[in-house]
Amino acid sequence: MSAPVITYIDGGARGNPGPAGYGVRIEAADGTVIAELDGAIGEATNNVAEYRGLVAALEYLGTHGHRDVVIRSDSQLLTRQMTGRYRVRHPALRVLHARANELATALDRVRYEHVPRADNTHADALANAAMDGATRGTEHKETDVRGSTPAPPNMTGRDLTAATAAGDRIIGVGIDIAEVARIDDLLRRYGARFLQRIFTNREATYSTLRHVPAMHLAGRFAAKEATMKALGTGHSQGVLWRDIEVVRRHGPPQLELFGGALRRFTRLGADRALVTITHTRDLGMAQVVLLG
Repeated sequence: MSAPVITYIDGGARGNPGPAGYGVRIEAADGTVIAELDGAIGEATNNVAEYRGLVAALEYLGTHGHRDVVIRSDSQLLTRQMTGRYRVRHPALRVLHARANELATALDRVRYEHVPRADNTHADALANAAMDGATRGTEHKETDVRGSTPAPPNMTGRDLTAATAAGDRIIGVGIDIAEVARIDDLLRRYGARFLQRIFTNREATYSTLRHVPAMHLAGRFAAKEATMKALGTGHSQGVLWRDIEVVRRHGPPQLELFGGALRRFTRLGADRALVTITHTRDLGMAQVVLLG
């Protein structure tokens, strides 16, 4: 039986919350370095950054066929939550905890060990480099945690007037408004259950890392409703909440469709989607236009 791979993870935020990043160092049993990972994740807390490091490590390990793993972290909270000794109460950590468990169950064996900070210096250095990047505004590249095939390329950010002048046909239009206070109440009452029912993992992770998660969730909720209206289905005819995803890469948000929403999109003859999201402290609003 081969020796386990040793993975060191660390994460931090300057200000807690503040510019945040994580670092990961993966070693063979003899100390040979297999990989080093780091990511700047914008504004977040120390605990969120630690979990983002864990998720990044588990994604790498699963993708590269490392099945027997020891995870070492100087975060007692993370190691005790992942081993079941502590409950996970914070909504943002619940999402990341669930994702980490999902990734870990795909491996053969995963063990968690709490180590002193002095034994985690390499991952700490990588995390600090990532925090430097977050301070400078360097954006972390998000991983598609669903692994689904996206809808055809979007036209997000292109002016609608120019689109119609170029011969694009408007196939459907939808608009919706969501109250931030209502979304915040649902988030506080139901936590991960609410997030997992309505939002994709990428949406939940992105929004819960923001300073006011409910505001960004409200915008995405409104975008999902607006898309259902543009599709002419509402929340029916096989179109599910998680079939509609708002993603942020560089620039404005974009729509990606899956499952029933993508099938309806195709049947309507649409090939592009324009989504606009705006919000105040009280309301999130979105408009969606389908073009073909």
